[in-house]
Amino acid sequence: MSKVAVVTGGASGIGEATARHFAASGWTVVIGDVGDVRGEAIATELGATYHHLDVASEAEIVAFCAAVYTSHGHVDVVVNSAGVLQNAVRYTEMDMAEFDRIHAINVRGSLLVNRSFGTLMSEAGSGVIINMASLTTYRPSGQPAYAMGKASIKMMTELMAAELGPRGVRVNAVAPGYVLTPAMQARLDSGQRDPKLIIEKSALRRFVQPADVAEAIFFLCSDAAAAITGVTLPVDCGWLATSAYTAYAAVP
Repeated sequence: MSKVAVVTGGASGIGEATARHFAASGWTVVIGDVGDVRGEAIATELGATYHHLDVASEAEIVAFCAAVYTSHGHVDVVVNSAGVLQNAVRYTEMDMAEFDRIHAINVRGSLLVNRSFGTLMSEAGSGVIINMASLTTYRPSGQPAYAMGKASIKMMTELMAAELGPRGVRVNAVAPGYVLTPAMQARLDSGQRDPKLIIEKSALRRFVQPADVAEAIFFLCSDAAAAITGVTLPVDCGWLATSAYTAYAAVP
């Protein structure tokens, strides 16, 4: 019986790279996204299944989960990659509608996906869930809604790991660094991010690629990580270590 991986936000960036990795490894892949044109194209290319999914809608999540289980009968992995970024803004000047939208997608959406699929995984006695944290889980950023949300993802991951572990379900998160996704490239092109500063503060002196994060996700979902649950794994080319180190010592 083929293993089934569900990837939300699988039509671009890290989600797309993750869907491609699982498909290349022989898994059955189900993609949920709001980007229907690209999502359908990727699904066709990979021999995967695509569903329109807005994770801000609880009704759509419930229907999506039901459709996946109806079609495949089981789910082995869920990767919560659906999410939105935020441009820099002072928290005192942030539009609260933007705050609400970001949390509805990044935090509440992940929670609702996890509740729907995690409940059925628990009943089956096995499964792996991966959440999408960020460097802003560990360091403050001028993206207040986004950063607060990504800090919440770490706690959500730990709570879920403790609750679902006795039922055979593992829950982990990855915390990507500056990943060269289409969304990041657009911000570099518009001048909202400085690539030189990002690279200088990364130990490996490069951007993280979407495939780098997909590799980490695949490992956490594999039997090689069978004893790992409740962790949030940075995939950041050493940005966290170097950004702190260079504040107190000469640049290596």
